[in-house]
Amino acid sequence: MGQNSHHPLGVRIRYKIDNFMAKGSSSIFLALLALFTVGFLIMVFLRLIANIFLPDETLSSVSEIPWRVYVSVMEGSAAETDGDSNWLAKVVSIVGVLVGLILFSSMVAFITSVFEAKLAELRRGRSLVLENNHTLILGFGDRIIEIIRELIEANESEPDAAVVILAEDDKEEMDNIIRDNISDFGSTRIITRSGVVTNINNLKKVSAACAKSIIIMNSAASWRPKPDKKLADALVLKSIMSIIAVCDGESHPPIVCEIHSDRDRDLAEHISNGTVKALNEVSVLSRMIAQLALSQNGLSVVYSDMVGFDGNEFYFYQPDDGWGGPLTFGESTNRFKSSTPMGIHTGEGKIILNPSPEMAITDEDELIVFAEDDSTIFYFNEPVFKSKVSVIPKIEATLRTQRVALLNWTPKTEIIMEKLCSYLPAGSELCTYVSEKNEDMHSFKTILKNAYPDLHISINELDFNDLNKLRDIEPQSFDSLLILSPGGKTIEEMDAYVISLLIRIRQILLETNKTQWPKLITEVMDSENIDIILNSGVEDFMVSNQFVSQIMAQVSEEPLALDVYDDLFQAEGSELYIKPVSYYFDFDGKDSITVPYGECVQVAQLRKEVILGVQLQSEQKNKDKMFGISLIPDKNDEFILSPNDGLIALAPDES
Repeated sequence: MGQNSHHPLGVRIRYKIDNFMAKGSSSIFLALLALFTVGFLIMVFLRLIANIFLPDETLSSVSEIPWRVYVSVMEGSAAETDGDSNWLAKVVSIVGVLVGLILFSSMVAFITSVFEAKLAELRRGRSLVLENNHTLILGFGDRIIEIIRELIEANESEPDAAVVILAEDDKEEMDNIIRDNISDFGSTRIITRSGVVTNINNLKKVSAACAKSIIIMNSAASWRPKPDKKLADALVLKSIMSIIAVCDGESHPPIVCEIHSDRDRDLAEHISNGTVKALNEVSVLSRMIAQLALSQNGLSVVYSDMVGFDGNEFYFYQPDDGWGGPLTFGESTNRFKSSTPMGIHTGEGKIILNPSPEMAITDEDELIVFAEDDSTIFYFNEPVFKSKVSVIPKIEATLRTQRVALLNWTPKTEIIMEKLCSYLPAGSELCTYVSEKNEDMHSFKTILKNAYPDLHISINELDFNDLNKLRDIEPQSFDSLLILSPGGKTIEEMDAYVISLLIRIRQILLETNKTQWPKLITEVMDSENIDIILNSGVEDFMVSNQFVSQIMAQVSEEPLALDVYDDLFQAEGSELYIKPVSYYFDFDGKDSITVPYGECVQVAQLRKEVILGVQLQSEQKNKDKMFGISLIPDKNDEFILSPNDGLIALAPDES
């Protein structure tokens, strides 16, 4: 006997029904359909038997019986067609109505419930995504809007591009946030789904294996406590492993992610044979902010233009028919009309920015070309501009000592201080102000003092909310003031703190009646607040959230882009500077000279530099004209330049 034979028959039947119901909606529907069919056939049979014993004179023929039964079963009110039939036919018709009410109503109710459940599933974002060559974003954080905007811009030439977002957030909430912040989606479709980003089944539902690229958002911001960042990094690593599992160990789509820990970042990039690019937000932003502090005003505009798809960006370029013979890097700068080579991507995979002008370019090499779009890149086998200048002024750069103030202690502060120390000339002073000192700060200061004994380095406590205490540090006595964004619960809260501090410093500077203010550089999170900080006297700014988002979007389209940024922001090698025009041309006592842009590019090669554009001092306050910045104009475009105007140079140093 079976193990359940001791249970009553009714219990066993209910158990079997429960098991059958558990098989799913399709089984239930087929069972209801089968019961309805059997019930219909039984009623037809009963009507035929009844007609044999007591013929129904209202029937034109026996073949009409199935139709009469069908009508009574499907719609009870239609049974009135048997109103003139004999009593036996009426009884059978009534039974048919009852059968219809039970079985057909059950089918209708079941279909309705399945339909409602499907709608609920769609609202929850659990349905399958059948896309190919799409961009997949895992996570939904503060940067998502900026990333989507960049991807929309990147997909402008694509007729039917798709961006798929998988996050644990509610689908409707995600859709509402996206619609509230983005008005024009262009040709890009935004598809959202709810689910755990590390779950393999969820990744399969969003067609992760078929994606063009995958962006993994880090759930912990850089200012969060270390345990939160450690957990968030672990989840990113798990997401990468889940993607590899979805692809069955085969080559996976390029992955760009953000990881806080150096160890985990290295682990992520070597976790598979596929392409994984891990971004270090703190390192990138810190080195850039340090550069802004010591460079001429306007460098932030150049960086913002470079990383966004809306302006100019760099491309990896190689002509289809080769370079047309022996070619050096210096010669290549004169083979493009409205774009500029800024480095070489060698056949061995090495990135070299601003190589020596004599470096030979092989057929296996690609040029890293700065251009408005890849469609604007045209290579000519012959020079496009004939230079008339063969000598440059002899510049004896005298490095002036500087006083730099750094306000607020954040995860970026240590890197910024170290970077500034490597730039500042001997005798300079670096003053860091914090709301509360601790032993770790003291230890770090000791390390810096030992490494840079010729610099004056201090870390001081300061109540930033006390106007008198701010006066005591004499902001007007510094050459540069860097205001970093502290941690907070929301982006708006963090920017409000920075703006309020800026207002207090601006008030102090106005009281001094000095015509020359220190250079004010600030970090903000929301690009919507740029106009506010510009009215506070800020000359350079870094929109951290936007900048990191733009880099992640750019790397998702071109993974090698992160290697270029790593090279651009590292301590060694070439970096971006805005240098006076007088470094390149001899004015011979003139107030201005008229120079074709191509001449600027060629003269820079004599200094072993690459020129990416021009800055006109007369337009530095004009936001509509990119604060005087003109990037990669045509080689034949002429500019009226004064000694105080600048050239945007990729160079080994500032001199």
